[in-house]
Amino acid sequence: MHMIERLIFAIRPKVGLAAYAALVWAALRRHPRAWGAFALFAVAGFVFSHYYGLRFTLTESMPYHLVLVEKSPPAPGSLKRGDLVAWRWPGGLIYPEGAVFLKVVKGLPGDEVTRVGRDFFINGEYLGRAKTVSRYGHPLAANLPGTVPPGRYYLYAPHKDSLDSRYAATGYVPHDRLLGKAYGLF
Repeated sequence: MHMIERLIFAIRPKVGLAAYAALVWAALRRHPRAWGAFALFAVAGFVFSHYYGLRFTLTESMPYHLVLVEKSPPAPGSLKRGDLVAWRWPGGLIYPEGAVFLKVVKGLPGDEVTRVGRDFFINGEYLGRAKTVSRYGHPLAANLPGTVPPGRYYLYAPHKDSLDSRYAATGYVPHDRLLGKAYGLF
């Protein structure tokens, strides 16, 4: 028997099922508001978890460490510049396929991405410089300038080491890789 099963077995009531049900019913009658609040909280948590999830940011690329992520992808065309999104990494460098990244939407389909050397601009707004080597020593190819293609987004994070659309490994992120909009909690 596993340790947890032994613990549960040891602390279980030493009465039959009918007697245990009577004990639970007595506790409910003594504290109806507390049990009602507990039931309401449990149902609300269940409903909430159907639509939202919590994610932790383990890097310093975003100013948030805990974010709330919608579990349904945004409708095509519903994103705006400045929206925070969660998306699945295609794989490569040090991150496995499917790793969840958080980035800010900076470029929408049709926006102009220009590059001067390794400096990137979207519609004339400076975003940052693409490094030649990651902080782990991996060579980084800069993304190609041009127009953000239909159904794709230029995703960005303000940190200098962020693996965002400045790099060819990330590129212009397709809409089908988006998990949902995200909201920074703290």
